[in-house]
Amino acid sequence: MRILFCTWAWPTHYQPMVTLGWAFRAAGHDVRVASQPSLVPVVQASGLPAVAVGRDEEIEPTVARLLAEDPRVRGSGKESRTVSAYAGIAEKMAGPLLALMRSWRPDLVVFEESTYAAALVAAALDIPAVRHLWGVDILSYVRSFEPAALSATASALGLSTVDVAGALTVDHCPPALQVPGDFTRRHMRYVPFNGATVLPAWAAEPRTRPRICVTYGTTSSQLAFYECVIDRLVHAAAGLPVEVVATVAGDDLAALGRVPDNVRIVERIPLHTLLPSCDLLISQAGPSTALTAVSCGTPQLMIPQLPDQRLISALVSAAGAGVKLELGEADTETIRASAAGILGDGAYREAAAGLARESREQPSPAEVVDGLVALAG
Repeated sequence: MRILFCTWAWPTHYQPMVTLGWAFRAAGHDVRVASQPSLVPVVQASGLPAVAVGRDEEIEPTVARLLAEDPRVRGSGKESRTVSAYAGIAEKMAGPLLALMRSWRPDLVVFEESTYAAALVAAALDIPAVRHLWGVDILSYVRSFEPAALSATASALGLSTVDVAGALTVDHCPPALQVPGDFTRRHMRYVPFNGATVLPAWAAEPRTRPRICVTYGTTSSQLAFYECVIDRLVHAAAGLPVEVVATVAGDDLAALGRVPDNVRIVERIPLHTLLPSCDLLISQAGPSTALTAVSCGTPQLMIPQLPDQRLISALVSAAGAGVKLELGEADTETIRASAAGILGDGAYREAAAGLARESREQPSPAEVVDGLVALAG
């Protein structure tokens, strides 16, 4: 069968889809990934065939507007503004996606949840479509605002109604970390895709003291409004009797300056290869980062800035597998004390191990493929 994955050009929304794409390929299906040109190198690096659709827009202002909004805040207009921003992307992608689907005619479309254009075009061409989450289902809070925001694009495609739920939702969050919703869900094990690299020799060496991984994701170097606190996190962790491994790259590396002797700086290492050897992850709680830690059973200290980060960090904290700090309270002393508290309390690791077990109990991407293929007949 022909399987078309669709996403707009934001890498952290695409990367959670990679393992399912490879599961389809391993099962013998023809897979392609459609997105704007700027994402093509990211798709190529993931090993899947890319198809550029449309043209690159000025993404950062849209993303900055989107990520500053929290759609869970009711009655503030934020829900409508969140959907409107994604609807603007959909309006620009719909025509190029329509041309691609008409010419290639996929049997099934798998779309990242905010890539509304793919759901609408698939509906217009009567192609089964599946919604794929990038983390916790934060957009479930804005469903009632989608018809108004997407009506013009839907009408241009010949649709009389707006439905961007797809036939079902592929959900790779452990049930304990998911929010309620009325979507038909197909649960799937979270299998991290952190890219390829050559693992350093030290990663396999026995540890002599507890290890803390510190990362602050990739978003901070891409969004001007995002406050980079990696230096604060690294120096707070380094004040404990531990080994610190900090994944830092780009502008964040320049901002870090001189680090203590117990800090190892790496510009890139797939987190799923490092976290099993770590006693704690300190991060921004980006969905992929947080779910990778969950899959590895690693406790987390989370300092979120964006809405989806705040949501997943609250859920991990409520599950007992970590601690969430607000940015305003996350000074060096508080971060260090919180990290020490997690390291000294085995309940956090026990709770994290429980989430990891729940994640592993979900069907693998390979097991999910057959059910999705059945949707296409």
